[in-house]
Amino acid sequence: MKLSRRNFLQASAGASALAALGVPAFAQNNPFIVNMFGGRWENDWRQHVIPKFAEQIGRPVELDIGLGTSWIANFRAAGPQTPPFASVMLNERYTAMIRNEGYFEELTPEKVPNMADLIEPAKLKGHTGLTGMLAPLILAYRTDLVSEPPRGWADLWHERFRGQLGLYKITNSAGVMMALWAGEHFGSGRDDVETAVAKFKELSPFPQIGYSSQLTPLMMQGQVAVAPLDVGEVKAMQDQGVPVDYVIPEEGMLVFDHSFSVFAHHPDKALGLEYVNFVLSPEIQLWMAENWLIAPTNKIVKLPESVAKWPLSADQVTQAIRFDWDDANAVSGKLNDLWERTI
Repeated sequence: MKLSRRNFLQASAGASALAALGVPAFAQNNPFIVNMFGGRWENDWRQHVIPKFAEQIGRPVELDIGLGTSWIANFRAAGPQTPPFASVMLNERYTAMIRNEGYFEELTPEKVPNMADLIEPAKLKGHTGLTGMLAPLILAYRTDLVSEPPRGWADLWHERFRGQLGLYKITNSAGVMMALWAGEHFGSGRDDVETAVAKFKELSPFPQIGYSSQLTPLMMQGQVAVAPLDVGEVKAMQDQGVPVDYVIPEEGMLVFDHSFSVFAHHPDKALGLEYVNFVLSPEIQLWMAENWLIAPTNKIVKLPESVAKWPLSADQVTQAIRFDWDDANAVSGKLNDLWERTI
């Protein structure tokens, strides 16, 4: 993979540091590349996680920063035989787009030992990916602006919240999940996109936000009083003194499902398997729970009291509403088109 000047300098700096520790010269010239989202995800992963894995494998590790759409485009341009790196983290929505195209190694406990300790929903279809980052999606609300908190997703249509909602764009997987839920709840099934879009049209106008980090400022400023949001953003606001709380929707919470997969034809496949196993280890899963409020998918992780108030337990995330993303992707084109023309 061709590195940018910024990435090259960072990789060179990492190689120099390893050289000082006596790592062989061949390792210095071959950074192992993994991907991650930008912002606080990148900063925390680079500072707290990457150094541990680099030490474990004796090679510098570099980050490829981006989003699912750009990574999928790059993988398809490269093809299954020449993937740009050995392992990948993707929202399960994107993993499903290429799971049947010959890209991924089938994952087993023999190849990824920590897989044996995962909750069942983390073992994704065809074992083409394992959920390593699971972010609960709940309903957040401003306690000073809402007289009666919402109880569930259906309450978003209650008159008392009119003009106070913030929702995700249909391009975000949360927007898709909410539309699928609405089709099932109000209509004939999850593929009933006509009913889903008609129901969201009833709520308009409302801010349509691409990412959680864009929704949080609106809630902090009081422009939005009720919104679906991942729990990490709620905690961040509470830490800043914002009067915000959350409820687990009575119909069940949703989850951002981030899966880790390994490319079957990459020469570093063995290290890709080792990286996935590392991410699924109790140590890294606990670190994500404490620092990001990411729910551990490794069921032997014991959550500390400091995160007990958040819905991160194995029982809670196992009961969350989930979607078959093969089915969801099959209707996403129609859903997106109808949404853009209607709302």
